[in-house]
Amino acid sequence: MKIWRNIFVMCAAMLSLASCSSDDDELQIDQLAGTWELMYDEGVVAEGYVQYTFTPGTPATGGECAIYSYDVFAGDRVVHRDYALTDNGRRLVIFKGQYGGTPSEVNEYEVLRLSAKGMTWHLIGSDVVMNFEKVK
Repeated sequence: MKIWRNIFVMCAAMLSLASCSSDDDELQIDQLAGTWELMYDEGVVAEGYVQYTFTPGTPATGGECAIYSYDVFAGDRVVHRDYALTDNGRRLVIFKGQYGGTPSEVNEYEVLRLSAKGMTWHLIGSDVVMNFEKVK
């Protein structure tokens, strides 16, 4: 009986250690600043790339976002937007600011992971999940 109890305790300990997340999976809001490149799923042939560069403002829960995209057929394009982090950094809102008006072209993402090396977003209202790798 003691053997089974000890086996159960060891299994429970192993499961509790396996459920602990690494530092890479934690949400670290201060790590958003910089340039992030959109990573495509394995096997997807990309004909270009997209990079988001976040420049925090004051307070650091918002700022400017430059979205650089390169397409083999269309060439280079840079779009400048504003961003805000809400819900303790769990929601990222990227929008086109309007002077004295309501922001337009609003995209909202749930931040699933944000660390020094990687980031994962879920586009609110869809099943689109985007993975990023920090490049600068």
